Amino acid sequence: MRQYENFEVCTRQALEYCCAEYDVSLSSEQKDILLQSYRCLPAFADVEESLVALKAEGHLLFAFSNGSAEAVEEVLQTNGLRQCFEDVVSCDVLKTFKPNPDVYQYFMREAGEAKDAWLVSGNPFDVIGAVSAGMKSAWVKRSDRVVFDPWGIEPTLTVAALSELCEKLDINKPKRTYE
Repeated sequence: MRQYENFEVCTRQALEYCCAEYDVSLSSEQKDILLQSYRCLPAFADVEESLVALKAEGHLLFAFSNGSAEAVEEVLQTNGLRQCFEDVVSCDVLKTFKPNPDVYQYFMREAGEAKDAWLVSGNPFDVIGAVSAGMKSAWVKRSDRVVFDPWGIEPTLTVAALSELCEKLDINKPKRTYE
């Protein structure tokens, strides 16, 4: 469709859609509070320890998001995770979103043409986009109830938690790993 809106606009539109779909009436103030909470989402319990371990093993970590760099920086600062990442790479610069292959190519340039790059995500669409663009991927399947999209493209590996990634990666060879 090639129509771009900032990710925060898309998030607001998604909230509006859900309210209409489920017949939920929220005031403008309630919606604003919900949307502001998106900027301070808590990290899963295993994230900080896992990121620290990956970084200690020589992995270069980048936060890669459809959200604006400012919003991602805020979430990382709120969770005390910013120091784990080399940089934040936002799709907002390209005015398109994952899983557009251009986004992953942009990321690779921004991360320094990382040939051994891994994308780590709980979103199947993101894993599919990364694999399609030539990256390795780890799908973090935190629930047995979640189903991977049936496009015939599989993640390089699947883990139930980020802590499992530390165990499954060949930690003797530094790689660039992305969350």
